[in-house]
Amino acid sequence: MSGPLAGLCVIDCSKLLPGLYASALLADMGAEVTMVAGPAPDRIARMQLPALMNRNKRSIVIDLKRQEGRGLLLRMLRGADVFLEGFRPGVTARLGLDYPTLAAERPRLVYCSLTGYGHGGPARDRVGHDVNYLARAGLLALSGPAGGPPVLPVLPMADLGGGMQAVVAILGALWHRERTGEGQFVDVGLFDATVSMLTFHAGNLFAGHAPNRSELLLGGGYACYNVYETKDGQYLAVGALEAQFWRALLEVLDLPDRVEEQFAPPARQRQLIGLLAERFLTRTQAEWMGLFARVEACVEPVLDLETALADPHVQARGLVVETVAASGKVIRTLGPPWKFARTPAGLRWPGAPVGADGRVVLERLGLAPEEIDTLVGLGAVQLPGGGS
Repeated sequence: MSGPLAGLCVIDCSKLLPGLYASALLADMGAEVTMVAGPAPDRIARMQLPALMNRNKRSIVIDLKRQEGRGLLLRMLRGADVFLEGFRPGVTARLGLDYPTLAAERPRLVYCSLTGYGHGGPARDRVGHDVNYLARAGLLALSGPAGGPPVLPVLPMADLGGGMQAVVAILGALWHRERTGEGQFVDVGLFDATVSMLTFHAGNLFAGHAPNRSELLLGGGYACYNVYETKDGQYLAVGALEAQFWRALLEVLDLPDRVEEQFAPPARQRQLIGLLAERFLTRTQAEWMGLFARVEACVEPVLDLETALADPHVQARGLVVETVAASGKVIRTLGPPWKFARTPAGLRWPGAPVGADGRVVLERLGLAPEEIDTLVGLGAVQLPGGGS
């Protein structure tokens, strides 16, 4: 095994994208991750996610509503460094899987609970999904063109942001344990993670400048940071924030007399955006990129996903990797975003259907064949094929 987290044992009882993304990042860094899924219909949410979320992990289906299932999970947790769960507040206490219970036997355990609104505060028991957290955090109201409805982002920002914050928190807790020997409870709310990403806009608000959607630099309110259509119906993304990039952009567009208007008032910005839009419509995307290749102006083509993932730079950075499944089929998946000089992260095996590793997990735990048969017979464990 390789990766900076090689040797770290993680048990993941989360059910949805935030936790599964968090454990995928940990697994990419070498952690030994075992996903514990519930029986149908609880496992449907997992099966709807791309198989790449299961990469580098093993998984087993355990019914935690059964005493034998909970006993099996407790046995698995005896050798774990990290427990990640995504139950609603109060559920783990009813199951006997809450932090005080587990910490009494394993005080070095890092226990990360990933919920919608966290374990404290008046909203802790509210249900929600990504769009709800974005809305309540004030982020959704700032998205989209002025005068229109808020626009949903194509990425589940709260889910992915919450998953990344969970990884950050887990690593922080592990470092504390390294120095003190103490594990701890880590409370990560998806709503909290969303609010924490508002540093740019909240900073302006706290300084007395309430953000206005029509005037946001990052919301299309400025000509120097915008998206423009080209003659062939394609688009270019312009991010010419610094003066030298703005100047280079205008030179290519043959608009050198507009240099001083980069951060003009909103009314002038709208006129300037219209002027640049007219210029960009005079050439195709490829023609413009040929011209911008000669200067530094922070201009890139807007690519569809297939074209983007086939980009030579994506390939050179190892952001898309291929592996061969047991069936002989070549599978593509996303590679890790980090490059460790001494402990490389990467793909050890592709994602498999949820529960596919049930027998391997039980055997590695030291269970004898008759013990496995008993658990299957009681319905506490589901193995591929429905039997032992």
